[in-house]
Amino acid sequence: MSSSTFRLILRTGPSPGMVHDLEEEVIMIGRDVANNVVIPDTEISRQHARLTRSPAGYVLEDLGSTNGTFINGERIAAARVLNPGDLIAFGETVTLTYDAISPEAAATVAHPVAEPAAPPPAQKAPQTWEAQAPPAAVAIPPGEAAPPRKRLAVGIAGVGIAILVLACLAILVYMWNMPQSQWCIILTPLRIFGFEFPGC
Repeated sequence: MSSSTFRLILRTGPSPGMVHDLEEEVIMIGRDVANNVVIPDTEISRQHARLTRSPAGYVLEDLGSTNGTFINGERIAAARVLNPGDLIAFGETVTLTYDAISPEAAATVAHPVAEPAAPPPAQKAPQTWEAQAPPAAVAIPPGEAAPPRKRLAVGIAGVGIAILVLACLAILVYMWNMPQSQWCIILTPLRIFGFEFPGC
């Protein structure tokens, strides 16, 4: 393995298909821009994990992240040596595959590497899983977003109607208890049309 070079290929999360060539002895992974591998996703901690080169390849270590680091579906609690083909997950939405390529292969496939999103057939299992996840996340919010808005509109309309009814009732109560002298003042314009009101 010492003669091989290694890389991480982003499968799900921001910029799927992005290839990160691993060249440094120590590689920091996280959301912060100061990391060697920056993954701007809310599932990723500012400094989420660390890769350290060893004679057998790279060793992956979680740095106390909030959402955890997983290798092939198993959450790791201690540093672990990676094997080519391993599926790495950070939280629930970000997955990457760990690849080893020989220096000769790296020279011949230096530029086209980013184009094929799924290099070997053995890596198709993660893609089936990732293809199912995004539709579920996208389909749920639109259906749930409408009812709260309708409820809010109905609530505002109900409050408005209640205030209007109370105002009408207050006016009627006031008019019912109004002294006769005030009634005479209000009804005075009707005398022009020949109406007479007893007591006025």
